[in-house]
Amino acid sequence: MQITFTEAALDRIDQLRGDTEGQLHLYYDTEGCGCGNSGIFSIRLVSAATDEDMTIDSNVGPVLVKRWSSHFLDQDMTLDYNPEKKSLILKSDGQYFNTNVLVTDQTGCQLTANR
Repeated sequence: MQITFTEAALDRIDQLRGDTEGQLHLYYDTEGCGCGNSGIFSIRLVSAATDEDMTIDSNVGPVLVKRWSSHFLDQDMTLDYNPEKKSLILKSDGQYFNTNVLVTDQTGCQLTANR
């Protein structure tokens, strides 16, 4: 399993994260979600992996994901950025997973750019 981050997506993540430290975690959030698959993916910055986590390859190094959520993902994915909508997009050749991927800190609070 692999995810490719476009340069535009990496720039946006850097803008949002500011000085927030942490490893990238493709986090499957099920809290209060009315989605058909009962959750949505976000990028969470975490300080450490847990026993529930596994890594997937990416062009920026290993990315964490919960083992139990990996079956929702495809083998090859891309995280891109749409500047017109100011949104990160997680997709594969076969589907869109989320067209508005949030970047959050370890507690799940959304990070926003000061720009």
